[in-house]
Amino acid sequence: MTTLGVVESATARKDHMRFITSALIVTFVLLALTFGTRAQQSQTSPTPSAAWDNNPLITVQKEGGDPARKGDVKIEFYGHDAFKITSPKGLTVLTDPWRNDSTGAYPKWFLNDFPALRVDIVISTHAHFDHDAVERPNGLMVLERLVGQFKLGDIEITGLADKHQCDSGSADSRSKTCPPNNVIGFDNAIQIIQTGGLRIAIWGDNRTVPDPSLDHYLTNIDVLILPVETVLSRAEVDAIVRKYDPKAIIPAHYFLNGLTTDISDLESAGGWVSDQEKVHPADVRRRDSAELTLNTAALKGAHPRVYYFGNHFQKK
Repeated sequence: MTTLGVVESATARKDHMRFITSALIVTFVLLALTFGTRAQQSQTSPTPSAAWDNNPLITVQKEGGDPARKGDVKIEFYGHDAFKITSPKGLTVLTDPWRNDSTGAYPKWFLNDFPALRVDIVISTHAHFDHDAVERPNGLMVLERLVGQFKLGDIEITGLADKHQCDSGSADSRSKTCPPNNVIGFDNAIQIIQTGGLRIAIWGDNRTVPDPSLDHYLTNIDVLILPVETVLSRAEVDAIVRKYDPKAIIPAHYFLNGLTTDISDLESAGGWVSDQEKVHPADVRRRDSAELTLNTAALKGAHPRVYYFGNHFQKK
């Protein structure tokens, strides 16, 4: 090869390298601009939320599920007797949403409105304003005062027809609120929710001694949610716990700072919880938040254990 040929070859190689370098720089700049634009769009344009309709329920229908299959169950306290229960597969059940009485017969009980949270299933134990505000949450279905059985995915709900705790203070109140001829507002349906291998009983405002035909449903309960101090006295709560021997108890229907008013006449459950600590302190778990996750392993050997949310409740 001549000297001129060598020089031309070297020059060509240098030109080729310059071309490659320029192409890489242009590519890098274009990528940077593209990612920068996407990042800016993600910051300024919120991702549209999924539609809240029957789509998730259609999916659950197709996939099915087993309520007896063990898994983590999340329980969130929304105050009073309202609990959101989330199954291992993500199905949600909300119990007894509350509102203030609109008739004027009762004073204002609650400082806030019940939050419009999204849930799959809303259930109510009885037709009182502090338990049946089923229109307040965004529920895909409502099972109001369910009696019988309902199953969807990995959740099964059994409703047990019984009676509200009656008011025996006067002859007139006895005739309206006590069985057998009570008004419909003093009927009550205990709800048993099975999911994650756990059986969770929502007592509502049921009387202390249910009809004996219900006893076999109420045995082998893992978590019993009971009204403490206001509907049921301490002695009545203790009698129910001795009879049915649940693994865990969650107090409900009590006075909450920041939610319930003094004029509601609701009582704190703190005294009853303190009494339980004196009897078996290792079995009382005071929660520092409004949520709790349970499974069969966590409740092994618990008879009974108390989970107390205190003044913690979910606000949205």
